[in-house]
Amino acid sequence: MYPIPSTWKGPRSVLRETGADVVDRLSVRPPQLGDARSLAESELVCFSDPWPPQFFVSEILAAGRFNRLLVDPAGSMVAYLFCAWQYLDLHVLKVATLPPYRRSGLARRLMALAEDHAAEMGGESLTLEVRQSNSDAIALYEALDYERVGVRTAYYPDGEDAVVMTKRILNSEF
Repeated sequence: MYPIPSTWKGPRSVLRETGADVVDRLSVRPPQLGDARSLAESELVCFSDPWPPQFFVSEILAAGRFNRLLVDPAGSMVAYLFCAWQYLDLHVLKVATLPPYRRSGLARRLMALAEDHAAEMGGESLTLEVRQSNSDAIALYEALDYERVGVRTAYYPDGEDAVVMTKRILNSEF
């Protein structure tokens, strides 16, 4: 999607493997302060409006967060998820998969982790915003049973609208 910066320390090439092969070899862990630089570099590759390193530091240190990294056996981050609780709603702030690992089921795995966490904590829903032009992400969220519930006009810095999507937790009474 976006060029890999010259400062990038992550994997530059990945053997083509099936999604199951990649997913099975990854481990899940919460991000640490030392991950902020790598996360910020990944943002430059994954998003046109990347978070700066201090945003990641703030989110890593903040209470009421559910943040996870998927890392390969060598310890390199390949995908990440950042969420914040807003009352009984787990708000997905960021979900990203590095380009060599896309279409391997990693975003789906991270979203499942978020949903499991929300259910375990007694949450009622998960909510996210996604660029209106990001049809691949919207299709993924719809496949995961998220519903379009609104639009945030000119939500992104470039003026693009965001589609607001929500999923009710199955164990919720609401």
